[in-house]
Amino acid sequence: MAYPMDVTPSGRSEARRRLVELLQSGGGAGDPRPADPGGDLPSLERLLEISQAMNRIHDRRALLAGLADWLRELFDAENSAVVLFRPDGSPEVLSCHTKEPVEGELPISETILERVRSSREPLLIDDTAGEPDLRHQSSIERFRIASVLCAPLVVGEEVIGALQFDHRGEVHPFSASDRRLLALFAGQAATALHNLQLIEELDQANRETQAAQARLVKAERLSAVGEMAAGIAHNFNNTLFVALGFCDVMLVQKDLDADTRRAVERIRTCALDAANTVRRLQVLTEGRASNEPRILLDAAKEVGALVEMLEPRCRELAGRRGVRIQVATDLGPTPPVSATESDLREIVTNLLFNAVDAMAKDGTITVSTTAGPDQVEIAVADQGIGMDEAKKKRIFEPFFTTKATVGSGLGLCTSWSIARQLGGRILVRSEPGAGSTFTLVLPIVGKPDPAPARGGNPEPRPARILLIDDDPQVLETLRILVELMGYEVADFRMAEEALVRVDESEFDLVITDLSMPGVSGADVIERLRRRHPDLPVVVLTGLGGPAPVSQRAAGSIRAVLRKPITLEVLRSSIAQVLAVN
Repeated sequence: MAYPMDVTPSGRSEARRRLVELLQSGGGAGDPRPADPGGDLPSLERLLEISQAMNRIHDRRALLAGLADWLRELFDAENSAVVLFRPDGSPEVLSCHTKEPVEGELPISETILERVRSSREPLLIDDTAGEPDLRHQSSIERFRIASVLCAPLVVGEEVIGALQFDHRGEVHPFSASDRRLLALFAGQAATALHNLQLIEELDQANRETQAAQARLVKAERLSAVGEMAAGIAHNFNNTLFVALGFCDVMLVQKDLDADTRRAVERIRTCALDAANTVRRLQVLTEGRASNEPRILLDAAKEVGALVEMLEPRCRELAGRRGVRIQVATDLGPTPPVSATESDLREIVTNLLFNAVDAMAKDGTITVSTTAGPDQVEIAVADQGIGMDEAKKKRIFEPFFTTKATVGSGLGLCTSWSIARQLGGRILVRSEPGAGSTFTLVLPIVGKPDPAPARGGNPEPRPARILLIDDDPQVLETLRILVELMGYEVADFRMAEEALVRVDESEFDLVITDLSMPGVSGADVIERLRRRHPDLPVVVLTGLGGPAPVSQRAAGSIRAVLRKPITLEVLRSSIAQVLAVN
């Protein structure tokens, strides 16, 4: 029987009258004990107050504490317990008060609990010695349970638990009024516990909904970044290609004075930094920005070589801020992981330079490698300023940075994206003032591949090269660079005109853009494959991802170069393609 949280004075009187009538009606079928309504009235008044108090409690711990206190207040019992039944039927004691503490055992009788659960009615036993099925129960004998009063907690058709009281050692009979009062109290307690369970489930559902909404917002943010990157990357990379190309053209001039050379080098460095930012956006939103195949790498060896190369730069960057650092290594042997050298280099470089930026005073950055049963861990630990929980939650978000106006906020999110593509993850452990440790975790896959041979660039041979790009500035820059290498060049903005020239003249190589109006670069490659299957193609594009061509046409592609590209990389790529064709 449940009552509302708040009742009017007339409602309280009516509820009290009904409770008294219940007590006067006796304890149910087969219960001969007389009721004492006058003696029960104060308890019933208190029960009404307790009922209202129960409904105001929305915390499990507080409700259980309240139940324990109210049970001891209402009933003259040495020992009390609040029990709920788990989904498998086993009892879970939520609250227990015994005169003599019991360690490591269920401090109640499961036989009594099961009887109450089956009958769905309160159980009153004045003397367990007179109950044949209880007399030799181990829990009854061990705890010396003499008198028991137990009522089920019923919600709808389900018995969710029970309230039990007992006296141990000597018989101390309970009254019929105790039995009826406990039944009423149990009804209120069952409702309160059930309502609390619903509140907890609702809270859990709300937390899950909020987490799902956070994931959705993150996905939408990444999607928005992806759309933005796809929209600007091609044009921006074209512009950077022109800037880098003319910087390289100027820097090969031997009569360039020192001041002008320094200025051009600075412009070139800025262009490369901007290109790196765009590439990070492409990696974050489109996947790996190159077609470099994965190989099996010895992580410890690769990391050791990289740290050795980067350590002077790390000390230089810290020194500009007046901080002296050391970069230590603890490189345990590691099984092979599947990655590209550039993938691994990108992540470790980002983590290492972030560690340098975090060092506000002299100290040590430690780079370590360890191997577990199925994973390799590459950790970069600093002794820097550390981060609080709020920053740790956002550290891998695009454009979030802890470096004020210095960082772009793309290094860590790019590293996280690459790690995920490699089947791994990045973990972070940090506390304010206690430094940070970022750990790249990668799966173990097999035995390492032999390192590819790194010979010198082949000598260029005379060749006729066809260039296709719809951007006139890019096309002019590309033509100047390729002519600077000594090759004969024909350049076209319109793909249709270029295809006609290929049919009329012989070329040794075609370099084409992908994103062009009308006939796209992918169409050019498809048609060249059909008409001139032996003619090699180099794709030069400002977009990320593989060239969108058929598997058959892809056989004509010898290299995919991402804009912007430097003179030396372009020279090396062309020479290598021509050397094998």
